Amino acid sequence: MLRRRLLLHLLPFVAMLVGTGLYAMMLFSRLTTTVDTAVARNYRSVVTAQQMLLALAEFDREAWAGGAVEGRDRKLSEHRKRFEAGLEIQLGNTSQPGEKELNEQLAADYQALTNALGSIRSARDAESRHRFYEQQFTPNLLRMKLVLDKILRLNQRAILATSGKIRDITRDMRRLMVTGLVVALAISIYASYQLSRFVLRPIQQVTRATRGLGEGNLDQTVPVLSRDELGELAVAFNRLAAQLREYRQSTTDEIVRLHRTMETTLASFPDPIFVLNKEARIELSNPAAGALAMCLKLEGCLPDRLQTIAQRTLASGENYLPHSFDAVVCYRVEGAEKFFLPRVLTMRDKQDALFGVAVVLYDVTRFRLLDAAKNDLVATVSHELKSPLTSVRMALHILLERTVGALSPKQEDLVQTARNDTERLLRILNDLLDLARLEGGNAELHRENVTPAELVEEIVSGAAESVAAKGLRLATVVEPGLPAVSVDRQRISHVFSNLISNAIKHSPPGGQILIRAEPAEDHSVQFSVCDEGPGIPERYHTRVFERFFRVPGQARHGAGLGLSIAREITVAHRGRIGVHSAPGRGAALYVVLAASEAT
Repeated sequence: MLRRRLLLHLLPFVAMLVGTGLYAMMLFSRLTTTVDTAVARNYRSVVTAQQMLLALAEFDREAWAGGAVEGRDRKLSEHRKRFEAGLEIQLGNTSQPGEKELNEQLAADYQALTNALGSIRSARDAESRHRFYEQQFTPNLLRMKLVLDKILRLNQRAILATSGKIRDITRDMRRLMVTGLVVALAISIYASYQLSRFVLRPIQQVTRATRGLGEGNLDQTVPVLSRDELGELAVAFNRLAAQLREYRQSTTDEIVRLHRTMETTLASFPDPIFVLNKEARIELSNPAAGALAMCLKLEGCLPDRLQTIAQRTLASGENYLPHSFDAVVCYRVEGAEKFFLPRVLTMRDKQDALFGVAVVLYDVTRFRLLDAAKNDLVATVSHELKSPLTSVRMALHILLERTVGALSPKQEDLVQTARNDTERLLRILNDLLDLARLEGGNAELHRENVTPAELVEEIVSGAAESVAAKGLRLATVVEPGLPAVSVDRQRISHVFSNLISNAIKHSPPGGQILIRAEPAEDHSVQFSVCDEGPGIPERYHTRVFERFFRVPGQARHGAGLGLSIAREITVAHRGRIGVHSAPGRGAALYVVLAASEAT
């Protein structure tokens, strides 16, 4: 129906254009006919008359020459053919009033001229020829020239008159075009008004109502003014608005219910929980978090360290889930120190777009105290056991030296075994004491700047004998241009000694251990110890540095403290330690150390 209405409004405009075009085509046809008549046919008559005048001039010259001569007869015959051809064209090209009579007179005079020319050629003497020339030929020739001159002037005047006709036709066409444009403009204005009334106005009403819906005003209705497509659009819009109002009501109820559920759930958690938006500003918190924020006097943002972690999580989109007490933060709450382990969880919508993070602060104060008590206990027990164990080792050493008497072979084997076990227990106790001091933060570092090449050389010199004793090869790769690192030589050597010892335990006979130094991110240097052993499954990568942990399925050598001590020493140097490995492809234990400030 709307299409029919549009067609009816545009039909007069189309009819006007078609009528104007047909009339213009008719005027162009008239113009073409006029130009063809005036320019083509009249110009042809002018050219033909001029050619016949030239042929008459040749006739006159040959007739004056007199009698019949073979060469002159041939020329005269050619002039006659040319004149007769022009006469034939002129007789068939009559286009002007009076031109037909002139053409007939020209044909009669040419016949008389031809007879006179025959009399001249048949005369026997010069006097007779001269008489025929003067009395018959010359009068006819003059009349023919006069007729041709009239034909010439008649067609020339017709050509000149053509410009007036073309001007009249052009004026008519201009008037037609102006009239057509005015009428077309009037029809366009009328059609535009009607279209704006019947089409644009309902669309504008729907547009305004849609804009109101977008702004949240769902109480929008559009009047139904017709039964065509626009009316169907208005009905569909009103139905949509009604459905949106119903959905808003149901959604509002559900949101209120979910909000109350969420508040109740958050309030039931004893640990502080902060919900941050994409700008890392606090939008929601539970009562425990509110109490902590009040004690710390927070104003919309978390403390600096937690704020940095939250911003890093928002930038990377990865959860921050630490598992050790190294990430614990300490705050004074109500006069007492409390320790919290922060965990930052990303929040995403259905389209997997990040819209905020949840910061959960687990209260680990009790666990921290228990861990400290455990470390103190281990340190105390290790220290207390070390003295008597040293005495036992000394006694066994004296027995083996036979200072107090000779031993039988069986007794000597038993004492040697007891001594080896005593040495192993002393090493474990020393490792436990070192680990307790490192975890307690009591390790003092005597730092100095060392180039990576020099550090690798010291590592190789200290491990070459033990590597060769196991039938293994030791190789090094140090990339040029690495900056110096600030380390405690003795303690960092202990780190690499433990890494190389681990590589020796897991390398096959005849294998190679590679020590590599290469640049890392943030202007750091990465040192790697790579072996050709069975490798470490990915699920154990985060546990290989835990105390007493050994990868299941591998031969159990040692107490599992070496890598833990290496991690604590690396953390004390403000570095990081990790592993790159895959089953069957060996393992690469790496240590990343920051470059010294002097470089």
